[in-house]
Amino acid sequence: MDSSIILCGHDLLWDAELKKEFAGENIFITYADSTEDAIINTSIFPFVNTSVIVCPVGEFLDFIEYIPDKTGYNARRNIPPVLAIAVNYSADDELAALKSGCFDYQLKTAPVKAVAQRIRNKLSDMPQNSNIYYDMAAKDIFTDGHLVNLTKREREVLYILVCNKGIPVSKNIILKEVWGNSFNGNIRVIDTIIKQLRQKLSGCNLQIITHYGRGISLEMP
Repeated sequence: MDSSIILCGHDLLWDAELKKEFAGENIFITYADSTEDAIINTSIFPFVNTSVIVCPVGEFLDFIEYIPDKTGYNARRNIPPVLAIAVNYSADDELAALKSGCFDYQLKTAPVKAVAQRIRNKLSDMPQNSNIYYDMAAKDIFTDGHLVNLTKREREVLYILVCNKGIPVSKNIILKEVWGNSFNGNIRVIDTIIKQLRQKLSGCNLQIITHYGRGISLEMP
Protein backbone atom coordinates (compact mmCIF):
# COMPACT_ATOMS: atom_id res chain seq x y z
CA MET A 1 0.00 0.00 0.00
CA ASP A 2 1.71 3.15 -1.23
CA SER A 3 -0.82 5.93 -0.74
CA SER A 4 -3.98 6.80 1.11
CA ILE A 5 -6.63 9.50 1.15
CA ILE A 6 -8.23 10.48 4.44
CA LEU A 7 -11.69 12.01 4.11
CA CYS A 8 -12.98 14.25 6.90
CA GLY A 9 -16.01 16.02 5.45
CA HIS A 10 -18.73 13.54 6.46
CA ASP A 11 -20.57 14.21 3.20
CA LEU A 12 -21.38 10.66 2.21
CA LEU A 13 -22.58 11.43 -1.33
CA TRP A 14 -19.56 13.60 -2.18
CA ASP A 15 -17.19 11.11 -0.55
CA ALA A 16 -18.73 8.28 -2.58
CA GLU A 17 -18.26 10.23 -5.83
CA LEU A 18 -14.63 10.95 -5.01
CA LYS A 19 -14.03 7.34 -4.00
CA LYS A 20 -15.48 6.19 -7.33
CA GLU A 21 -12.85 8.25 -9.14
CA PHE A 22 -10.09 6.15 -7.55
CA ALA A 23 -11.71 2.74 -8.17
CA GLY A 24 -9.12 0.22 -9.31
CA GLU A 25 -6.16 2.34 -8.25
CA ASN A 26 -3.74 1.27 -5.54
CA ILE A 27 -4.93 3.99 -3.18
CA PHE A 28 -6.46 3.24 0.21
CA ILE A 29 -9.36 5.54 1.13
CA THR A 30 -10.30 5.88 4.77
CA TYR A 31 -12.21 8.26 7.02
CA ALA A 32 -11.40 10.31 10.10
CA ASP A 33 -13.82 11.58 12.73
CA SER A 34 -12.32 15.04 12.49
CA THR A 35 -9.71 17.08 10.66
CA GLU A 36 -7.85 17.37 13.95
CA ASP A 37 -7.56 13.59 14.32
CA ALA A 38 -6.42 13.16 10.73
CA ILE A 39 -3.74 15.83 10.92
CA ILE A 40 -2.33 14.78 14.28
CA ASN A 41 -2.23 11.06 13.48
CA THR A 42 -0.72 11.59 10.04
CA SER A 43 1.86 14.02 11.43
CA ILE A 44 2.95 11.70 14.23
CA PHE A 45 2.84 8.46 12.21
CA PRO A 46 3.94 9.38 8.68
CA PHE A 47 6.16 6.31 8.32
CA VAL A 48 3.40 3.89 7.44
CA ASN A 49 1.88 5.52 4.41
CA THR A 50 1.79 8.53 2.12
CA SER A 51 -1.44 10.36 2.86
CA VAL A 52 -3.44 13.28 1.58
CA ILE A 53 -6.12 14.72 3.86
CA VAL A 54 -9.31 16.10 2.32
CA CYS A 55 -11.21 18.26 4.80
CA PRO A 56 -13.48 21.30 5.18
CA VAL A 57 -11.51 24.54 5.05
CA GLY A 58 -13.19 25.81 8.22
CA GLU A 59 -12.11 22.78 10.25
CA PHE A 60 -8.56 23.13 8.99
CA LEU A 61 -8.32 26.84 9.83
CA ASP A 62 -9.85 26.27 13.28
CA PHE A 63 -7.23 23.60 13.97
CA ILE A 64 -4.32 25.72 12.76
CA GLU A 65 -5.50 28.66 14.87
CA TYR A 66 -5.00 26.88 18.19
CA ILE A 67 -2.10 24.50 17.44
CA PRO A 68 0.15 26.12 20.09
CA ASP A 69 -2.36 25.24 22.79
CA LYS A 70 -2.86 21.62 21.80
CA THR A 71 -1.65 19.06 24.31
CA GLY A 72 0.48 16.36 22.74
CA TYR A 73 0.94 18.12 19.41
CA ASN A 74 4.27 19.61 18.42
CA ALA A 75 3.58 22.78 16.45
CA ARG A 76 6.98 22.46 14.77
CA ARG A 77 5.92 19.31 12.94
CA ASN A 78 5.18 19.73 9.26
CA ILE A 79 1.50 19.81 8.43
CA PRO A 80 0.71 16.80 6.19
CA PRO A 81 -0.65 17.45 2.67
CA VAL A 82 -4.14 18.92 3.02
CA LEU A 83 -6.68 19.72 0.34
CA ALA A 84 -9.21 22.16 1.77
CA ILE A 85 -12.79 21.95 0.50
CA ALA A 86 -15.21 24.89 0.71
CA VAL A 87 -18.95 25.02 0.16
CA ASN A 88 -18.82 28.68 -0.87
CA TYR A 89 -15.85 30.57 -2.21
CA SER A 90 -14.02 32.95 0.13
CA ALA A 91 -10.86 34.71 -1.01
CA ASP A 92 -9.86 35.22 2.64
CA ASP A 93 -10.28 31.52 3.45
CA GLU A 94 -8.39 30.48 0.34
CA LEU A 95 -5.46 32.76 1.18
CA ALA A 96 -5.44 31.68 4.83
CA ALA A 97 -5.58 27.97 3.92
CA LEU A 98 -2.73 28.19 1.41
CA LYS A 99 -0.60 30.28 3.77
CA SER A 100 -1.23 27.77 6.57
CA GLY A 101 0.02 24.78 4.61
CA CYS A 102 -2.77 23.47 2.39
CA PHE A 103 -1.48 22.42 -1.01
CA ASP A 104 -4.82 23.26 -2.64
CA TYR A 105 -8.22 24.88 -2.07
CA GLN A 106 -11.24 23.62 -4.01
CA LEU A 107 -14.97 24.23 -4.04
CA LYS A 108 -17.26 21.28 -3.37
CA THR A 109 -19.10 22.24 -6.55
CA ALA A 110 -15.94 21.70 -8.62
CA PRO A 111 -15.95 18.62 -10.90
CA VAL A 112 -14.99 15.60 -8.79
CA LYS A 113 -12.69 14.43 -11.57
CA ALA A 114 -10.70 17.65 -11.25
CA VAL A 115 -10.43 17.31 -7.48
CA ALA A 116 -9.33 13.68 -7.84
CA GLN A 117 -6.65 14.69 -10.33
CA ARG A 118 -5.33 17.33 -7.92
CA ILE A 119 -4.97 14.59 -5.32
CA ARG A 120 -3.25 12.23 -7.77
CA ASN A 121 -0.80 14.95 -8.73
CA LYS A 122 0.09 15.55 -5.10
CA LEU A 123 0.49 11.87 -4.31
CA SER A 124 2.74 11.38 -7.32
CA ASP A 125 5.00 14.18 -6.06
CA MET A 126 5.38 12.64 -2.60
CA PRO A 127 7.98 10.01 -1.67
CA GLN A 128 6.47 6.55 -1.32
CA ASN A 129 7.44 5.55 2.20
CA SER A 130 6.14 2.05 2.55
CA ASN A 131 3.93 -0.79 1.38
CA ILE A 132 2.14 -0.55 4.73
CA TYR A 133 -1.00 1.21 5.86
CA TYR A 134 -1.79 1.31 9.58
CA ASP A 135 -5.28 2.27 10.74
CA MET A 136 -4.81 3.89 14.16
CA ALA A 137 -8.48 3.77 15.10
CA ALA A 138 -9.06 0.10 14.23
CA LYS A 139 -5.49 -1.01 15.07
CA ASP A 140 -5.42 -2.84 11.76
CA ILE A 141 -2.35 -3.11 9.54
CA PHE A 142 -2.43 -3.66 5.78
CA THR A 143 0.42 -4.75 3.51
CA ASP A 144 0.05 -4.14 -0.21
CA GLY A 145 -3.64 -3.49 0.40
CA HIS A 146 -4.29 -6.74 2.27
CA LEU A 147 -5.27 -6.93 5.93
CA VAL A 148 -2.74 -8.77 8.10
CA ASN A 149 -4.53 -11.23 10.34
CA LEU A 150 -3.37 -10.51 13.90
CA THR A 151 -4.55 -11.87 17.23
CA LYS A 152 -5.95 -9.48 19.84
CA ARG A 153 -2.66 -9.49 21.81
CA GLU A 154 -0.57 -8.99 18.66
CA ARG A 155 -2.72 -6.00 17.69
CA GLU A 156 -2.33 -4.42 21.13
CA VAL A 157 1.44 -4.95 21.25
CA LEU A 158 1.87 -3.57 17.73
CA TYR A 159 -0.26 -0.53 18.63
CA ILE A 160 2.05 0.28 21.55
CA LEU A 161 5.10 -0.02 19.31
CA VAL A 162 3.52 2.20 16.64
CA CYS A 163 2.65 4.85 19.23
CA ASN A 164 6.29 4.87 20.36
CA LYS A 165 7.91 4.60 16.93
CA GLY A 166 11.69 4.59 17.23
CA ILE A 167 11.64 4.51 21.04
CA PRO A 168 12.40 1.27 22.92
CA VAL A 169 9.47 0.20 25.11
CA SER A 170 10.27 -2.05 28.05
CA LYS A 171 8.60 -5.44 28.30
CA ASN A 172 7.20 -4.50 31.70
CA ILE A 173 5.41 -1.51 30.20
CA ILE A 174 4.03 -3.66 27.38
CA LEU A 175 2.80 -6.24 29.89
CA LYS A 176 1.09 -3.58 31.99
CA GLU A 177 -0.57 -1.90 29.00
CA VAL A 178 -1.76 -5.10 27.31
CA TRP A 179 -2.45 -7.50 30.19
CA GLY A 180 -2.96 -5.09 33.10
CA ASN A 181 -1.61 -5.20 36.64
CA SER A 182 -3.16 -8.61 37.29
CA PHE A 183 -0.80 -10.48 34.94
CA ASN A 184 1.06 -13.25 36.76
CA GLY A 185 2.45 -15.26 33.85
CA ASN A 186 5.89 -15.42 32.28
CA ILE A 187 7.29 -12.22 30.78
CA ARG A 188 8.62 -14.30 27.87
CA VAL A 189 5.10 -14.20 26.43
CA ILE A 190 6.22 -10.86 24.95
CA ASP A 191 9.06 -12.61 23.10
CA THR A 192 6.57 -15.06 21.59
CA ILE A 193 4.29 -12.26 20.35
CA ILE A 194 7.21 -10.28 18.93
CA LYS A 195 8.37 -13.40 17.06
CA GLN A 196 4.86 -13.84 15.64
CA LEU A 197 4.66 -10.19 14.59
CA ARG A 198 8.02 -10.40 12.84
CA GLN A 199 6.85 -13.45 10.90
CA LYS A 200 3.53 -11.90 9.89
CA LEU A 201 5.14 -8.59 8.90
CA SER A 202 8.10 -10.09 7.08
CA GLY A 203 8.68 -8.33 3.81
CA CYS A 204 7.27 -5.06 5.12
CA ASN A 205 9.32 -1.91 5.15
CA LEU A 206 9.73 -1.87 8.93
CA GLN A 207 11.66 -3.68 11.63
CA ILE A 208 10.84 -4.73 15.20
CA ILE A 209 14.11 -4.47 17.08
CA THR A 210 14.99 -5.85 20.52
CA HIS A 211 17.30 -3.54 22.48
CA TYR A 212 18.69 -5.77 25.21
CA GLY A 213 18.18 -4.21 28.61
CA ARG A 214 16.05 -1.39 27.18
CA GLY A 215 13.05 -2.81 25.39
CA ILE A 216 11.54 -3.22 21.93
CA SER A 217 11.09 -0.63 19.20
CA LEU A 218 9.51 -0.32 15.78
CA GLU A 219 11.90 1.14 13.21
CA MET A 220 12.08 1.99 9.55
CA PRO A 221 15.21 0.51 7.92
